[in-house]
Amino acid sequence: MDRQHSCTIGLGSNSPDREYQITRAIEHICGSLNKCSVSSVYETEAINGKDKPYLNAVILGFTPHDYDATVSFLKEWEAECGRTEIGNMEGIIPIDLDVVIWDEHIKRPRDFERNYFNLGYRELLSKGAYETH
Repeated sequence: MDRQHSCTIGLGSNSPDREYQITRAIEHICGSLNKCSVSSVYETEAINGKDKPYLNAVILGFTPHDYDATVSFLKEWEAECGRTEIGNMEGIIPIDLDVVIWDEHIKRPRDFERNYFNLGYRELLSKGAYETH
């Protein structure tokens, strides 16, 4: 059997259709992961204090793919959903998807420490999602 890698993914969107973007991203990601656990969707303020508020969620799942392939899969989805450099500069993010934890190793320490990730991560911890692997 292929090795299954655990991955914890942070999701965020602050576009006018942010509910739609988050819902589609959750469906897309969970369609490609095994044993997918999803936090509630919740609102957080933009870190810079000036952009529109975000909707966020956190997903835990397992994949036989390696880290680079998983990140590429997420970045391709971001592009498909309309994420561009211009939008980034303007502060409009249709969808932001980042692998924060990979095989129990923190890959994005800044994200790991931020409220927008911690709310969903702590919810998944409290539900026992990390005890199943």
